[in-house]
Amino acid sequence: MKTIKILIVFAMSVSIAGCDDKLDLAPESQRSSGNFYQTPTDFEQAILGAYSSLRGEFGDIVLYGDIRSDNTKPFISGSVTTRADFDNFSILPANGAIESRWNNSYNAISRVNAILDRIDAIEMEEPTKNRIKGEALFIRALVYFNLVRIYGNVPLVLHEIQGPEALEFPQSNPAEIYIQIVEDLDRAVEFLPVEFQGADVGRTTSTAANALLGRVYLTTGNFEEAETALRKVTALEGSVVDLLEHYADVFDITNEYNKEIIFAVRWTNDGVNGNGFNFAYTYINEPDNRATTDLYNAYEADDVRREQTINATVSLTDTLIYKYGPAPSGLGESDWPVIRYSDVLLMLSESLNEQGYVPDGEAFSLLNRTRKRAGLDELTTEEVPGQTEFRLAIAQERRVEFASEGLRWFDLVRTNRYVTVMTAKGFKVEEHHNLFPIPETEILKVNNENILKQNPGYQQ
Repeated sequence: MKTIKILIVFAMSVSIAGCDDKLDLAPESQRSSGNFYQTPTDFEQAILGAYSSLRGEFGDIVLYGDIRSDNTKPFISGSVTTRADFDNFSILPANGAIESRWNNSYNAISRVNAILDRIDAIEMEEPTKNRIKGEALFIRALVYFNLVRIYGNVPLVLHEIQGPEALEFPQSNPAEIYIQIVEDLDRAVEFLPVEFQGADVGRTTSTAANALLGRVYLTTGNFEEAETALRKVTALEGSVVDLLEHYADVFDITNEYNKEIIFAVRWTNDGVNGNGFNFAYTYINEPDNRATTDLYNAYEADDVRREQTINATVSLTDTLIYKYGPAPSGLGESDWPVIRYSDVLLMLSESLNEQGYVPDGEAFSLLNRTRKRAGLDELTTEEVPGQTEFRLAIAQERRVEFASEGLRWFDLVRTNRYVTVMTAKGFKVEEHHNLFPIPETEILKVNNENILKQNPGYQQ
């Protein structure tokens, strides 16, 4: 099956390479606004450019979601501490990864804002126009969801801007940003189909928008709304989405965009360009993302997910993340799973429990589906007798199900367990560590605290 696999090439032209199914896309930054955004084809290429920007958005998500947590740790390389600072909670505003993340995110937002501002002026078939709008809205919501969880108060830019104007947008508070995220996702649901077929597989869908909406509502503590959004996804089970029978099949490179993958960031390998994490996580001498002993021990003895996620053949202090499989340096092509159906099931289970614990109720059934696939016994009221215990069971299940998928730290923060859990394991964690510092470069550019102010605990 052909799927959209976006390959960024540094050229001034756009072309489809022969019979290959990989689309070559010139970055929009290399085109002037005067000769672009003129035709439907321009907008088709622009939205693919927006998808490609998500590689920067998720290429380093383990720094924030796993290395920051108790799941994984980086290779320590002398004086180069960019990644280690995430692990040991010594991160400073001058950290290069923090700056890159900010720039990548606002580059993605700039791309989709240009599309949304300009597309209505173009004559185009209405279904195509609506589909592109929906894709752009989903991408903007996804990027802002990462921004607000990582930095907290960030500038909320909803229109195309250029030059000095970019430094004049004040920070918005998280409540305002979440309102916009929900609005974007609601609109995306209206514009997008529940699935794509053939060459369009890999584009985002209303199914993905509802799944992300469920995650957003769960993060903001709106559990009834989360349930409503997530049930729109589970209603499609069997036809559009499903839980695969075997955990390893979800990440099989020959089985990409299977029914469990609701949305993923796509990579391809043309012999020159590919992802870096396939190699970086499995390079035996300097693994960039190593599983901690604590993560290894978090799996129950019979949990098949452990050996499918972690390679511990060297030692328990040098365990490798093998979930995405090895590949030559820089030539991996595994997609990055952003939302899986197992996440929908567990989020729905959590939403139900937060609305009221029901002994051996539906929340148990949902939780037990991933456990059964992992070869584990079902949990019952006997092992999980109340709402608090169920919360811990969900947290445990999410940790081992989504290890090294960039979710763990955000789960700890949204449930307000990050200080207690990490402190108990020897980390020096303080309340302000729920957020990361605003990049020092951005603070210096603006040079006005009324517009851009550093997060508490990171002032220098």
